[in-house]
Amino acid sequence: MRGEAYMAGDRFLLIKTWSNRLWSDVEHVLGQLLIAEITNRIPVIYWPTHCLHNGFIHTNGFELYFEPINTYSIFDLAKSDYTFYPPIWNADNLLVEDIYKDTWKYRSIGDLISSDANVVVGDVYFSIPEIIPFIRKDNEEYGMTATEIYRYLYRKYIKIKRDILMEIQGFYQSWLKDGHPVLAVHVRREEDDMVIDARKDIADEHYWHRHSRKYGSDKSKKRKRKYRFLGKGKLLRANTLYHSEIRNMINKYAIRKIFLLTDSEEVVEEYKKMYGDMLVFTDCKRLSGSDPAYFMENPMVKRRRGVETIKDAYLAAQCDFFIGNDFSSLSRAISRIKDWPSSNIKLLFRQVRKRKYPVNVKMIVSVNRKTFRSFVNAVKKLYRKLRNKLQIGGGDIAN
Repeated sequence: MRGEAYMAGDRFLLIKTWSNRLWSDVEHVLGQLLIAEITNRIPVIYWPTHCLHNGFIHTNGFELYFEPINTYSIFDLAKSDYTFYPPIWNADNLLVEDIYKDTWKYRSIGDLISSDANVVVGDVYFSIPEIIPFIRKDNEEYGMTATEIYRYLYRKYIKIKRDILMEIQGFYQSWLKDGHPVLAVHVRREEDDMVIDARKDIADEHYWHRHSRKYGSDKSKKRKRKYRFLGKGKLLRANTLYHSEIRNMINKYAIRKIFLLTDSEEVVEEYKKMYGDMLVFTDCKRLSGSDPAYFMENPMVKRRRGVETIKDAYLAAQCDFFIGNDFSSLSRAISRIKDWPSSNIKLLFRQVRKRKYPVNVKMIVSVNRKTFRSFVNAVKKLYRKLRNKLQIGGGDIAN
């Protein structure tokens, strides 16, 4: 049993959900599993029934898709003589969700790691880079990079259910096996309700302030910046970076098939027109226009939605090359499921003034910088000519 590999004793880490979105929660689970190894605790994963990817009653959502990592369940932890941390928890309320967890009260990583309680509850997100400083020399992950740790944890813990694996292999044998080299491309649908003005160096709260409470910042106290002159702006459409990257891959590696992963009906139609018979995609539910991003028409089909996103991810991992979205937990998962050569994978983002922005949103960028620089250079050139002609200052000026 996998559970027997852990140190014996009544020390557990209960890993609850963070976002209620499948791949974001898998990423959260991996970080908590690393904490469990560092603290010699037995990890117990529990995704409650209200998760969007859990469509059944009284089941563990994690185990609808993945094999159990050991033989323990949340009910083994609900003992009246156990101690719990954070102190809001007890044997009677472990199944309840803490709606105030995003305040991060009692949830600093140092407090969670140093707690002596029998049961520590991990329901907030820590990335692997945040946890690396706490890795001990006797941990397997000691000395690894963050990417290496993620890939190590995927191999060790994340085993998909047999019925999903059979469905993946059936699609691969039918549609991808004879099409190598295959390029997988993940395109998230455009965020219709968002336009980022990079001239102001601001962005939507969903992307940039997700962990503001975690680090103790208070947006309400920040001084509002005034932008009296922003300069001329240029609107960049969403997802425009993909096609040049795809063309480069096709020309460089003689790509025969493109496996498309997307939640957008419009993207499917666009790519069918551009790539024709090269394009392969699964038959799954997609969204159109302004459909809510996590719309589910019936609770009993929620597992199907989870199966579809897992199927897409593991099919992409069987391709030879991958282009994805750096801001997507699905794309990040694909980049970690297997050891990709660095030349075979690219996660796209836009960058303005050293800040990264998602590719699937419209952006306004400044176009006056180049014009202004050209003007300055022209003035310098004219000044040099005048100095040389009038023999002022003994020659040319330095750049």
